[in-house]
Amino acid sequence: MEHLKLAQEIIQYCGGKENITQAWNCITRLRFHLKDREKADVKAIQALNGVLGAQFQGDQFQVIIGNEVLKVFEGVKKELGDLVVSSEEKTKKDKKRENPINVVFGVISGIFNPILPAITGAGIIKGILALLIFLKVLNPESDNYFVLDMISNATYYFLPFLVAFSAGKKFGVNEHLAATLAGIIMYPAFVSLSGQGISTVKFLFLNIPVMDYNSTVIPIILGVLLLSIVYKFIDRFVPSFLKLIVTPMASLLITAPVVLVFIAPLGSYVGRYVAAFFISLFGVAGPVAGLLMGGLMSVIVITGMHYAFFPSTFDGLGGVGYDILLLPMSIVSNMGQCGAVLGAAFKIKDKKMKSIAFSSALSALFGITEPAIYGVNLKYKKPFYAALAGGAVGGAIYGIFHVKAYAFSIPGITALPTYLKEGELNNFIWACIGVAASFLTAFIITIILPLEGKKKAEEEVADKISQDHEGRW
Repeated sequence: MEHLKLAQEIIQYCGGKENITQAWNCITRLRFHLKDREKADVKAIQALNGVLGAQFQGDQFQVIIGNEVLKVFEGVKKELGDLVVSSEEKTKKDKKRENPINVVFGVISGIFNPILPAITGAGIIKGILALLIFLKVLNPESDNYFVLDMISNATYYFLPFLVAFSAGKKFGVNEHLAATLAGIIMYPAFVSLSGQGISTVKFLFLNIPVMDYNSTVIPIILGVLLLSIVYKFIDRFVPSFLKLIVTPMASLLITAPVVLVFIAPLGSYVGRYVAAFFISLFGVAGPVAGLLMGGLMSVIVITGMHYAFFPSTFDGLGGVGYDILLLPMSIVSNMGQCGAVLGAAFKIKDKKMKSIAFSSALSALFGITEPAIYGVNLKYKKPFYAALAGGAVGGAIYGIFHVKAYAFSIPGITALPTYLKEGELNNFIWACIGVAASFLTAFIITIILPLEGKKKAEEEVADKISQDHEGRW
């Protein structure tokens, strides 16, 4: 009942059900598309007991809940039902022009957020598998290894299917048709041609480059975007009684050749070159790049700009087999937030804030930092600065020793096995050292510095306790 009540209050302060066109969630946040953002009472939502923060980001209204987000989202679903609207319809309802950069970030986050559970689950399994091999618990020649390796790699190999389905939903085209497009570029007979020394396939007057698109994301995102445009254009002119037959058929016949000849190869090259750029950047200016990215990653995450690195991260993992930017810099950044909020927990005197800080430290340890950032560190300010310093120290270490992540996982303590690879023990050792350095740097700085904004933060908690007592919430 408590979570349902909170969901009802959030919906009320969003302007009511009639002001919401779409609702979904990520790991720690409720996300809404609103018809009129002026009707949202942001301050009232921020003051709710159980809400860590609320903000507009692009065309999204985000309510930060933390670890209880799934329970609150269940209440949101009970109130709103399956309230989903296509991107096209949303654009018609919202006549305001969005910043193009925010639109891109919104599209990327909308595509990747739904598939994160599959990606992170597989990533953790890959990490555990690497650890078992390193400890010689598992023989890499055994059937057990074969099955576990198959389980951990399937998500990455068939990533274009997951991305296609998610992109189809985001771009407002049939998800199964989008997945079919992924099947076309990954058709086994087509992919196997490269092993036979065949570089191109002739289709009419066009040459189709033979390439392997497994584990790539940019080709299929661009392909589904084109599919959505072609599908909607054709659908406008086809009589209703022929739509089911003509529109999908014509859409695939037009889109697939264009994707195979131009878009998919171009997207693949873009992904490879972007990933290669970041690798060369850390090769040339590793310590400086690591210090800056590790120190600023928390700020990048707060603004949502980290989604811009997702395509190159997956292309790096699928191409060279590792990521040197997003995942490594995120884990040292998160451990900095963890150390800072734990340091704050020891200094805070208010019992409720102390409890929030300790629980936030535990969440941050496992890679979920929103409760720490919004619930404690930003309120007291100095711990947030300490966390940035911790991330910078860890990032510099990672940059010096070119620490690599070999699988995608939520950047917390459980992701450390993903830095382990046979013959790459030093990579794992420096990964652990960087994490420890980030945590300890942030913790020590927070312990040394006075807690700025301490009185204000604790007064906010006292006000909430008083409001709870009055039965307002």
